Amino acid sequence: MSEDCTMPEDCTMPFAPRRTPRDSMSTFVRIGIVALFASLVWIAAPASVSAQTFTRVADTQTVAPGGGGLFSVFADARAIDDGRVAFVGYHASGSGVYSFDGTTLDVIADTTTAVPGTSENFTTFFDVSIDRAYVAFTGGWPGPGGGCAFAGTEGVFARRFTGGAIRTVVTSVSEPENCYHAVELGQGVLAIGGGVDPVDVFHNHTESILATKRVGNANPFLDTTTPRPSGGMMAGYDQEMAIRGGGLLFNEVLPNTLGAVAAVYTIRNDGQGPQLVADQMTGVPGGQGTFNNIATSDWDGGEVGFVGRDSSNRTALYAGTSPFDLRVVVNNTTMVPGESVNFLGLSNPMAYEGGVFAFSGYWSGGGLGLFIEDGGTVKRVLVKGDLLDGKLVDQAYCRPQQKNGNQLLVDVRFQDTSRGLYLADISGL
Repeated sequence: MSEDCTMPEDCTMPFAPRRTPRDSMSTFVRIGIVALFASLVWIAAPASVSAQTFTRVADTQTVAPGGGGLFSVFADARAIDDGRVAFVGYHASGSGVYSFDGTTLDVIADTTTAVPGTSENFTTFFDVSIDRAYVAFTGGWPGPGGGCAFAGTEGVFARRFTGGAIRTVVTSVSEPENCYHAVELGQGVLAIGGGVDPVDVFHNHTESILATKRVGNANPFLDTTTPRPSGGMMAGYDQEMAIRGGGLLFNEVLPNTLGAVAAVYTIRNDGQGPQLVADQMTGVPGGQGTFNNIATSDWDGGEVGFVGRDSSNRTALYAGTSPFDLRVVVNNTTMVPGESVNFLGLSNPMAYEGGVFAFSGYWSGGGLGLFIEDGGTVKRVLVKGDLLDGKLVDQAYCRPQQKNGNQLLVDVRFQDTSRGLYLADISGL
């Protein structure tokens, strides 16, 4: 992997990686990071119809390549970029990271794949991210590396979509960190959620965000000694990260809570370090008091979108760049398109890219569906009771960074309890 910037975009990032001793990680120092990867391909699949075109990537009637049997579960770890898809899936024989080229599912790595440089196979996979022709993922296997999810080893790996060997980026055998959980690959930069020790009982909550520009060298630039803009030190970091427009979006955890974070921050290419978007001291626009917590966040490089809960625990979709310019995008005064009622609230997952929000909302009478908001107009994508692939839809979700151009990567749960991953083309909405 090249250490030189070969991409047409601005390849610098306002990160500050610097190797520090195991017991004393550094705080933020601004140093540009050069490109890691370059160049891209394509991925999609045929499907059925609803209000717009849906393309099936895989479902629970799909046989996992490599002899794993039918898929049973699709993890939250999945990614889309320029029509390509990669995802973590589970089946009777184990799990793996998979991609789809339009006709055939392919294995990136699974539990029959040997970890490069070892005699062991992967036993678990944590996260996946794609950029151009490359896919990066985090995984674990038995060994002496002190992996913090189990008694074993964890690491970060990469390979081309079109084949070639899996390359080891960094592992807990070669580096001081034990934990390598989240991974975000974008604009030639690889950001990793990890650290020496977990910060709480949840594996996707880490004590550091690291960055790397070369194999064998991942350096923390945010950790639990990093000052918050509002005072005190960061408690830890959620798995969700986003690289956009030369900057990073990240979430500070509420320790030992599932599906909730304490604050959302950005680091932009302006030398200012972490900048607060919203936290538990931020006043709720159009709501009551301050935010109780924040469920999820995403951004398009400018404005940040997030689902927040007010002091009465009511959920709504908000957007802004700081606590001083937040606005309401969708709340309980927004009418559900095609219905005669307003939304009661929003589910946790959402995505934001290209000025368009994708979110899941619910309303009285058991209504639930996936929608987009574009320029003040809310439109239906897929709702409970719609017919897709000959089955009745129960729920549909689009998670952060799973919108790319006019495509959404959608997790669909059917009323017969089966599940599937689909690409939804929203250009006709």
